Order: sequence, then structure tokens, then C-alpha cells
Amino acid sequence: MSNTIRIKRSTGSSAPATLQNAEIAYSEGVAGGGTLWIGVGTGGAGGSATQVVAIGGPSTYATKSYVDSAVNNANLSSYLTTSAAASTYLSQATAASTYATQSSVSTAISNVINAAPAALDTLKELADALGSDAAFSTTVTTSLSGKMAKASNLADVVDVSAARTNLGLGTMATQAASNVAITGGSIAGIDLNGGTF
Repeated sequence: MSNTIRIKRSTGSSAPATLQNAEIAYSEGVAGGGTLWIGVGTGGAGGSATQVVAIGGPSTYATKSYVDSAVNNANLSSYLTTSAAASTYLSQATAASTYATQSSVSTAISNVINAAPAALDTLKELADALGSDAAFSTTVTTSLSGKMAKASNLADVVDVSAARTNLGLGTMATQAASNVAITGGSIAGIDLNGGTF
């Protein structure tokens, strides 16, 4: 002969008003199936439960169809506009200071170019104009340091003799204007006339 163990049951759908600790009860009056309850407490077996908790049955957990229906019927747009937290977030997210518009980007680029000529309005063109020399300033400074100073009026020529020869002046350039001696060669097209008295 088999043994049958029965638990408390109700034809209603609500939870039992009271249960003993670890006692189980079942309510049948739920569409699609009932709910299984258990008494939970700290007084040990047989003591009164401090709460009754649903542990099984269709009404205890959300079914897939229920979740799908809830998501499909959710009015997210309404929530976003009526929820204070969501509304504040949307206001912050759409504030002009939080993102760059096409206009602001175009303005920033125009400010960088600042009416530069077409041949020099990109970084590539500027780099090419500088010979792609990362030390352009040092290169130019070094090059200029080898030039003679205009204010020195050729007094800073390192090799005066070589410079004179390169200019084709010969030794005549070293003579005093009041005492010029010409040796050899000829002078054409000059009329030496002592005049009359």
C-alpha cells in the first residue's frame, strides 16, 4: 500500500495568511496553473514563519510570452519624455555643449586655415614647403650664421685676397686713389691731352 502526502491547498489565488516555518502550501486558483508557497522563518521547524514566499508556478516567474508582450507594449517614448530622470538625461545628452555639430566643426577648421592661400592650407602642404624638416628653424639659423653682415661693409670677409681675385679686381684694388701705378697692358678709348697755355 502506497503512502500519500498531502500539503495545504486552497482554491483561491492568494498566498496563505500564515504558515509554519518550512511548511508548504499550494493555491489552485491561478489561470494556467497554481502557485507553490513555503513558510520562511528563523524559529526552526514547526515555528511560525515570518514570511510566505512563492517558490513555484506560472504566476511566480515571468514567462517568455509575458516578457515579449510587456516589451512590445511598452511605451518607451512616453517614458523618456515623462520620466524625470530620463528627461534630465536627454536634456544633457542633446545640449549643444555635449557634441560637435557639422557647423561647429566647419567653423573650427576655417579658424585654423584662417584665409591661408590654397597652396598652404593643409598640414601636408606646409610640411612640403618646409622640406619636411622637423628642425627647420635650426637649419635656417645655421645657414644664416655663415652669411656676412651687411653693416660690416665687407670688413668681415675671411679671405680678402681670394675675394678680390674672384671679383677680378687684381692688385689695382689695393692702391690708393691718389697714387695709382699701372704696369703693362693697355688702355683703349682714353684721350690723354695736356691742354694748351
